Amino acid sequence: MRSLLALPVFALSLFLHGAAPSQGELHYRASLQVRGEKAPVVTRFVLTPTAIAATHNKVKRPRMGGWRLEAIQRKDDTFAQAAALARVEKLLYLSGPEPSLIRKPIFIRYANKRCQVWQVPTPPGLQIYAYLVEAAPGILVLSYLSGVFDSGELASVELQLESFQLRPGLAPAENGTILLSTLKRLAMTPKNGEGGEEISEIVE
Repeated sequence: MRSLLALPVFALSLFLHGAAPSQGELHYRASLQVRGEKAPVVTRFVLTPTAIAATHNKVKRPRMGGWRLEAIQRKDDTFAQAAALARVEKLLYLSGPEPSLIRKPIFIRYANKRCQVWQVPTPPGLQIYAYLVEAAPGILVLSYLSGVFDSGELASVELQLESFQLRPGLAPAENGTILLSTLKRLAMTPKNGEGGEEISEIVE
């Protein structure tokens, strides 16, 4: 009898501690070529959107969630997964359409879902190509990114969305447009071989 009484107490405890159902997940493949290394670092990771933060403020409630990244670690991996994820996190997108984005008359199919493609305009001087897809109503996510850097520790990077499954009503991430700010910062770095360390810091 005592154990049965404990069940509603346990459920209430989860509610009070902010437990929330899964918002879904996005599976990515990343390839990073470090300058001076023969083989690229290839890894896969999962981006898990997090729910809107709970609040007792009834006047103004937060309208954004967040995300967390988790590497799919393999036994033979010899590189630091945390360092790889720190670099790719600044090249991701999980938010609504921004005015600068270009909606393309193209669709990509992921499993049984047909997704509208959006192009990310790249500032002049950057060898980066990025495309988003509408993975949920009003929510764009990074679909593909390819970039080459003339200086700095990172020589090139490629990100590919392989699959996803998201809940309806998914909230945009609070820092979901970080890709756009990263591109702006890269465009402001000195050219002609200067500022190579700054480029590494921006993408790292």
